[in-house]
Amino acid sequence: MAEPSLDGSLVHHAVARHARDTPDGIALVHRNTRIDYATLQAAADRYAAELAEHGVGPGRIVPLLLPRSPRLVAVQLAVMWLGAAYTSLDGRWPAPRLHEILDMLGDPPVVVADGPVPLDRPSAVWTPSADLHQAAGEGTRPAPVPHPSPADPAAVIFTSGTTGRPKGVVLPHRAVTRIFRDGGPIGFGRGNVMPQAAPPWWDMYAYELFGQLMTGGTSVLTDGDYLMPQTLRRLIAEQGATTLRLTTTLFHLFVDEDPDCFAGLRQVYAGGERMSPAHASAFLTRHPGITLVNGYGPAESCMHATSRLVRPEDCDRPDGIPLGHPVPHTEVIVLDPHGRPCPPGETGEIHLAGEGLALGYLGEPERTARAFVHAEPAGTPVRAYRTGDFGYLDEAGTLHFRGRTDRQFKIRGHRVEAAEIEAAAASVAGVRSAAAVPLRGPDGTVTGIALFYTRADDGADHAAGALAEDDDVLRVHEHLAAVLPEYLVPTVTCALEDLPLTPNGKLDRAELERTALRRRRRRPARRPARTAPARPMERSDS
Repeated sequence: MAEPSLDGSLVHHAVARHARDTPDGIALVHRNTRIDYATLQAAADRYAAELAEHGVGPGRIVPLLLPRSPRLVAVQLAVMWLGAAYTSLDGRWPAPRLHEILDMLGDPPVVVADGPVPLDRPSAVWTPSADLHQAAGEGTRPAPVPHPSPADPAAVIFTSGTTGRPKGVVLPHRAVTRIFRDGGPIGFGRGNVMPQAAPPWWDMYAYELFGQLMTGGTSVLTDGDYLMPQTLRRLIAEQGATTLRLTTTLFHLFVDEDPDCFAGLRQVYAGGERMSPAHASAFLTRHPGITLVNGYGPAESCMHATSRLVRPEDCDRPDGIPLGHPVPHTEVIVLDPHGRPCPPGETGEIHLAGEGLALGYLGEPERTARAFVHAEPAGTPVRAYRTGDFGYLDEAGTLHFRGRTDRQFKIRGHRVEAAEIEAAAASVAGVRSAAAVPLRGPDGTVTGIALFYTRADDGADHAAGALAEDDDVLRVHEHLAAVLPEYLVPTVTCALEDLPLTPNGKLDRAELERTALRRRRRRPARRPARTAPARPMERSDS
């Protein structure tokens, strides 16, 4: 299906160029299987022909309920070859969540899954051959070859939403390819090997996977939901891993629990939360020969929007480690409350512009219009995304972080909307009001979520006095664990007689955070141990 002229601004074309130029190069490694570029492309061609027979074509969105595997990669490429976009989902998510997302997709032409989908859906279900070598050897049947543009959708990423329902972030091809079109950042391309551990429903999955495939490198697909230090050691020793990307929380965890597990790497990327100077300093002292990069960017400006090669002197800065300079084809604009560009050193709201921007939110034009605005940094209007982050640019054009403008927060690299958790809690019979706040560690990193609620006056006898510290009398936690992805399930769930208020009558969230630290208790039954952070649905922010 590859064409004579392959446009590097399209994800599948960028990968196909390496299948044409270096067909024997290793594209994927999974367990004991090594897949070269020629085999990956041939399998994608075969899958594309079969998907076309199911009605997949330009403008369609195809939900994929497949585990991480070479087959998943080939199917994603096949979907893009047909001019459609993929959205990867997890069959382990609660059924109401899957129902909600599939409803947002409308009537997809087909659902790609390993077997029957346990949902009442009219769409056909297609199960692709699990053996890529077999699929590649079967040859292709004629299939249409659309010509999508770099502005056409490639993927839809579902993130946490303020209305209590997920948001579908529609990412065009150019958003994924922009960082890598000119050869890519350090650690990508031929001769580089990178673990692929980010969940398929997160934008950083494309960074780890397609970033290497579009530049001729090798992606090692990991098993399980998390990358742990012992797995990293094995990948370095057995597969020659050179490049690693972790959420900042995992980076901190690795530095704390096994600081030597990085030995053998050439570069480490971290992002998703504010990097701890103490952890960065410890890493640089232990591994002076490994490049450490701090990355920043929400899903709405796909993957990293800025990056910073961390230096020892950054760890001593009073305002923290910088977020860095824009990645290729990306612009950072800091605006004051009146929409005017802030001079160097002045704090304002961070806006992002350029080719990395999402097309908007699936089926939500009003929300899209609120989030994606027009700015005029140099007198010429540009489309920009309002990140909700405060920051400033210094004289050298380096971006520095100063905090959030709203109630969103990050946990393990994923953006959380407290309102979504509160909406789910409010649906429980007997709950009068609910408030979710972050649990923060000593360095300010969000390590969990606390949910407090009050009960409706249902005639219960409260004469016994204050509720117990761990009293979840309405079993709200059990309900949340059944309807929310694990990373949204609170660590602390507790009923209060009243929610605290500030002197002006507003909810005192700062007091709730202090209460949460005092009442931290058992972990949710569905949540893994500390060394295995909870499985995310997707990455809201990278």
